[in-house]
Parts: sequence; structure tokens; C-alpha cells
Amino acid sequence: MDAFRAAVFYLLFAFLWDLPCFQSAAIFSPSVPRRNKETRVPHDGQKSPKFLKEIFASSSSQSYHQDEFKDTIVPHDYMLSIYRTYSAAEKLGLNASLFRSSKSANTITSFVDRGKDDLLHSPLRRQKYLFDVSTLSDKEELVGAELRIFRKVPGDFQTPQPGLYGIQLLSCRSERLLDSKSLDLQDSRRRGWEVLDVWELFRNRHHSALGSQLCVQLKATHGKSETEMDLKRLGFDRSNRHQQDKAILVVFTKSRKRENLFNEMKEKIKSRGSRKPEDEGGLQFKARRRRRTALNSRHGKRHGKKSKSRCSKKALHVNFKELGWDNWIIAPLDYEAYHCEGVCDFPLRSHLEPTNHAIIQTLMNSMDPNSTPPSCCVPTKLSPVSILYIDSGNNVVYKQYEDMVVEQCGCR
Repeated sequence: MDAFRAAVFYLLFAFLWDLPCFQSAAIFSPSVPRRNKETRVPHDGQKSPKFLKEIFASSSSQSYHQDEFKDTIVPHDYMLSIYRTYSAAEKLGLNASLFRSSKSANTITSFVDRGKDDLLHSPLRRQKYLFDVSTLSDKEELVGAELRIFRKVPGDFQTPQPGLYGIQLLSCRSERLLDSKSLDLQDSRRRGWEVLDVWELFRNRHHSALGSQLCVQLKATHGKSETEMDLKRLGFDRSNRHQQDKAILVVFTKSRKRENLFNEMKEKIKSRGSRKPEDEGGLQFKARRRRRTALNSRHGKRHGKKSKSRCSKKALHVNFKELGWDNWIIAPLDYEAYHCEGVCDFPLRSHLEPTNHAIIQTLMNSMDPNSTPPSCCVPTKLSPVSILYIDSGNNVVYKQYEDMVVEQCGCR
């Protein structure tokens, strides 16, 4: 069991390397208390474990991380809704990918608009939206992208003419048409989100070819006229907007191959520019591991007949807050991972679904325990866990991690 728990700890450690700079935030689910959606959570990094800070620390990157911790992260309601929907589907045993508009995506990243309206008192004919997409990985396959723009209720003096309005989304460089739609503004008090497809910007293009900045622009026309309308009159201006009302770019991606969490850890160390992953951080990690080992030894295996229970699924509760990672992960703050424990002795039970090799090995062990070890009690079926977190670019990301929860145990 000591070896198993150490392996679980290593696994969680590697997993969380993919979740840098996270912050606790509101998730309206039974496991997380509700907060007002406008609540800001300061990124002070005070709760993060010392050994993780030292792993990341270097002379070139220390000031960067200190400034980063001071940022304020506000998870968008749309991303919270995605997490709630897919995590609920997982608990019901459903495949969350069935609910996604973009096929087979297991990662959804939101980028908040960084553009500004230059003309405060003049007509706003064109509106540019800017997004920093530098955190998109070439190892992920892009399968969809959309721009979500919140249209406010125009003021009385800005009430637009009745009839149909056409809005068009163009690329900034070539002014190529990406998407368009019609708006019926007979009810001038209507407000809501306008969703435009920007997949054409990503289709058949390498991530690096997009650069770190993505720019699109919006324009509107009235009726059959090609005259560009004032976007302020339609409620698209950026003045007096709350954080939740800012435009977001939502990118759907999927892993090209089954992800290895240890490989992700290595990539994150490189991307963070840490020079001494095996010096101070390594010593701190080993010290933490020794403390866990000492704790496990006090509550470890029981010897005698009670320790010889048959292979079955046992509880293994993972609490990210107790690990000091709640300032990185938005949700969940804890989950039940389970583990497999027990002996695989002869005769093996059918519900353990032993392989032919396990049957032979168990038989040989029953005849001569000194010559052949027993077969092992291991997970035979695992399920994913939905994670909502903040990446190195302060973007809120939903990701479905495979093989995180033990569903069944067997002898192998």
C-alpha cells in the first residue's frame, strides 16, 4: 500500500503541473459554496505549498510569478455552466462528449477579450476583439471555435431603427468574412449573447501560424443598405461592462493521443522556465513524501487475517484543498478516486474478471508461493473527471482527464 499511495501522490503531483496559477472560485454545485458571480478572488498565492513555489522559482521567473499571483481571476458563467453540465453527466455514467457541440473535444478554453473602444463619443463602425491565444498547444487538435459577444440593452437615446440588422464578423488582416447573422430589433429592450463561428480562422492552420494574438472585427448594417451602423446603438459598445459581460473566445480541442500526466509535468516545467526542478523543489517534495510515508506507516497495513481481504474497490478521497492546490483549481476541490486493495488467491472469483495469465499465475502461487508471486489487484475499469482550472495565461479551462476514478477492480 505504501508503494500504491506514493504512486497516487506522484500521479496527483504530475496532474497538477498542468494546472498552474489556479484560484478557488464559485461553482454552483453541492460540493462548492455559492458565491456572488461578481466576487473577485485575489491571486496572492499565500495558500500554495512552499515546495511547489520553490520548484517554480528561478532568478528569471520569480518576479513574474509574484506579479501573476496578484492578478484577479473571474471564471465566466459560461465556463461554470460547462463544468456543471459535464461533471453531472459523468456522475450519471454518461459520456460528456455526447453533450458537446464540437465533436470529441475533451478540453474547452476561454479567452477574454482584451480590446478597447477608441472612440468614446464618435460612431463605432468597427469593433476589434483581441485575444491572447499563446497558451494553445500544438499537441492539441483544434475541433471548433466560437466568439460569444454580449449585446446590452441600448439607452433610450440610442434606440435603433426597427427592422433587420445584419452583423458580420471579419478577420482583421484580410477582412475575410468568418460568420454573419441577422438581428430583429423590434424589441429594442432585448439583450443576450450573440454567438459567431470563428472556426475558419483555425481550420487547416497550425497553432503557431496564428501567432500569439488573434484579432477579429465586427460590423453591422441595416436592411439592404451596405452603410455600416453605429455599434453603440445596437448595444455592442464596451462601456460600463461587468467582467461577466466581456466577450470571450471559446476554443474546443482534443488530445491527439492518450495523455500521460508525467509528460505534461515535464512540459509545464519547461514552459515555466524553472531551472532547478531537482534542487530545492525536489528536496521539498521528497520531504513531503517522507512525511506522507510516516503517516501511512502509522495507519498502514494490518497484519493477520484481517489484512487478507479479497481484491475489491476501496475508498481513496482526494482533497485538493488539503494538498494546498485549491488556489489553482476552480472545481472540484475534492473527489473520490478509489483504489484497489486485497489479495488475489486461488480460486479467483469470476467477478474479478481475471485474465488467463492471472489464473495460471495464481494457481502456480498456490502451489509454491516462494517461486511465483500472486497476481495483483489492480483497476480494470476507470472513468474520467472534469476539471475546471486556470492555465498559465490566466485563461479558464475545462478539461476532462481520463482514468482518474476506479470503477472496477480485478486480478491481473
